[in-house]
Amino acid sequence: MQLEIFNTIGNELSKAVLEAVWIQWRSIGTLIESERVSRSLVDPEALLLMSLNLGHHEKRLWDIMDSWARNGSQLFSIQRLKNLQKSFPQISRDRLAEFARKAKIEGKDQRWSGLAGDKHKIQTRSYDLWKTDPTSWHSSATMLRLRLGFGIGIVSDLLTILISQRGDWISPSSIAKAINYSVYSVRRSADKMADARIIESTRTKPVRYRAEPKTWSDLLGIDEPIPDWRFWYQIYSFVSSLIVSTESGEWDDLSSYMLSSKLRDLIELHVDAFSLNHIEHPVSRDYAGDEYLPAFKKFIGNLGVWIVEHA
Repeated sequence: MQLEIFNTIGNELSKAVLEAVWIQWRSIGTLIESERVSRSLVDPEALLLMSLNLGHHEKRLWDIMDSWARNGSQLFSIQRLKNLQKSFPQISRDRLAEFARKAKIEGKDQRWSGLAGDKHKIQTRSYDLWKTDPTSWHSSATMLRLRLGFGIGIVSDLLTILISQRGDWISPSSIAKAINYSVYSVRRSADKMADARIIESTRTKPVRYRAEPKTWSDLLGIDEPIPDWRFWYQIYSFVSSLIVSTESGEWDDLSSYMLSSKLRDLIELHVDAFSLNHIEHPVSRDYAGDEYLPAFKKFIGNLGVWIVEHA
């Protein structure tokens, strides 16, 4: 059963995530071919961290990231990367240091100094694979377009979430979960934006915020509905942790019971990834002992389908 689960993870899940990140890179102006563009808003930091974890599965990903490090590094949020990397495996953080080094030296972006490593191990082909013209980007690149116009920081990211709600009200805590800023920071920035009449606020408790969808669609020149926001960094954090644990071999000799325990713990650690995205997952109390294993295997198959469908 263990070997069967590992094969499922290695073949189905990795393949699904590779397809998803390929679609997302293409949707934000990367000059690569994919069957379609993204159906949800691209979270650039989550995309980068997941891609760093998959570089050994698909070497062309490193060519993409090399091009972005040299030409598009200024559109990534360093603070957000520092926050998000804490939920990713150590290998993702190590590879981020290599990306940061290239962004600092070849991209001449000194903001990356604090993340940059002192060595360069991964070989890439220096292709120019990113199209800097935002008119060529899909509407799923809204977060990057807002950063280009309003700068890197909470204002652009907060606006992205509000626009994705298509006029619905949303709480500061929900916004904070999406962009990984504190609730206090979200409220402080959103209140200022509401005072400036850039967005709307209920003003009374419980406070909620909204943005007029047509206003922003017209401003951004987007004819189709703005894609939905999905909580990609939570999903990618779970997937990265699972892939690293299986590929490292640390679970190879575990009994069915112990493996079941490890998988239960992993699900519990990342439960927000599934609840926030409304993904059904196996609940520990519903399965005794290693009965959890087939339920987990089925879940991974369904998760792979979800990732491809929503990318």
